[in-house]
Amino acid sequence: MIVSSYTANAQNVVPNSEALLAKLRLNGSIGGINHETYEQIAGDPYIYKDFHEGELILKNGDVYRSILRYDIFGDQIHLKNEDNIYGIIHPEKITLIVIDTVKFLYSTYLNSPALRSTKADSYFILKTDGKCKLLIRKNIRIQDAEPPKLLQDAQPAKFIHTNDSYYLKLENENAILIRSKQDILFVLADQKTALNQYINSNKFNVKKIADLIRIVDYYNSL
Repeated sequence: MIVSSYTANAQNVVPNSEALLAKLRLNGSIGGINHETYEQIAGDPYIYKDFHEGELILKNGDVYRSILRYDIFGDQIHLKNEDNIYGIIHPEKITLIVIDTVKFLYSTYLNSPALRSTKADSYFILKTDGKCKLLIRKNIRIQDAEPPKLLQDAQPAKFIHTNDSYYLKLENENAILIRSKQDILFVLADQKTALNQYINSNKFNVKKIADLIRIVDYYNSL
């Protein structure tokens, strides 16, 4: 079983009602934990707000078609079946998830290759496949609600979509956050000289997804 309508692990809880599905821990204070619902927060935390047709491709080769969406804030894939909404409780058993035309990969990752003790896991958008995979991690935060002020009404909390993060992943390895050319050359060390020359001669900016695509395509062609 890879989906559940309820689990004790809060990261994977997707109960069978939109009201409960929306409940999240917004912030902590000396007065206790404040709770809000997605409906009370301006904006939305999804790549697609509505459910879209998609596929779950399991590591055992099974393929299931379903109606899916991705919750960026909760880092969850939601499945809808009639009036029930489910969450995936064993994403490690899935090779690939496709929602509409977007491919999602679940992987462990490091935000620094030197800090292996801080390994975590997440869903990523698979941008480029091959020996080296280029992955995109969507980022979002909640801006707290603001009380009413002089000449200004109260403002609700709202979702703020922030810049994407880019990762490189070699087969069966952790995905590594890419912040600089040095990060690329560290991850793809087997072609360090060729890549360094290619990046420099083309004056690529590793913070731009279009340039990263060309770099990874070049590496995969070597």
